[in-house]
Amino acid sequence: MHAPIVFVTDFGTADTYAAALAAACWRVDPQLTAIAGMHEVPPGDVLAGAYHLKAMALAMPPGAVLCAVVDPGVGSDRAALAVDAGGTLCVVPDNGLVSYLWAEAELRGRRCVRLPVPGDASATFHGRDLFAPAAARLATGVALEELGEPLDRAPVLCDRAFCGDRGDVLHGVVCVVDRFGNAITTVRSADLRGRAIAAVEWEGGATEQVVRTYAGISDGVGALVGSAGHVELAGRGVATEVLGGPGRGAAVRVRLAVPMGTPR
Repeated sequence: MHAPIVFVTDFGTADTYAAALAAACWRVDPQLTAIAGMHEVPPGDVLAGAYHLKAMALAMPPGAVLCAVVDPGVGSDRAALAVDAGGTLCVVPDNGLVSYLWAEAELRGRRCVRLPVPGDASATFHGRDLFAPAAARLATGVALEELGEPLDRAPVLCDRAFCGDRGDVLHGVVCVVDRFGNAITTVRSADLRGRAIAAVEWEGGATEQVVRTYAGISDGVGALVGSAGHVELAGRGVATEVLGGPGRGAAVRVRLAVPMGTPR
């Protein structure tokens, strides 16, 4: 039985681009299962794509192959990659999309090869002519090393995907605003180092309301760690921005609580 292929792209569904990816997989093997996954990454937003790729990988069973295409540099000299990040297989342009998967698999083993570009590939649609066929081959059981030559360096990582650590204050940005209006930040649960959140601040606002669930938010904006392990800002039943919260791309500061027993 073949592994499923799951797409994460900025192609949307109003054009033929998303369906063309599935068709390219079926040209390799009509028995393959192609899952739409997420086609609504904001156009060209690699940081948002990196978050959605990570979230999709967390949701999928072992063995699924992720095909992620948010590729403003399509047709340029940017590399195309097939990656095994701690057992998660994906194909991606080498522009930072794999940032979270690669960084968070550091202790589980990582491999990466550079995919050759077919001579007949469209310079404007590597998703159809390069990435989808490579994902299909992985899904049929072709080994990663058969798809290309090992990359002689680490993949490109997006600096903005990782927060700045200044002791008791973590500096990040809002990488995604989901359809519920929750502002998801680049500050991850691992960045908290086991410490509680005291407050989250952004230009023009702040909250000290730190909760475990959305239902625990009372009035205004609350902060919590979401299902993909990132600090979020949310309102109860209303978009965060309506309550004066930050929008996509806005800078945020997460202030950590002083551990019990620490001299002040």
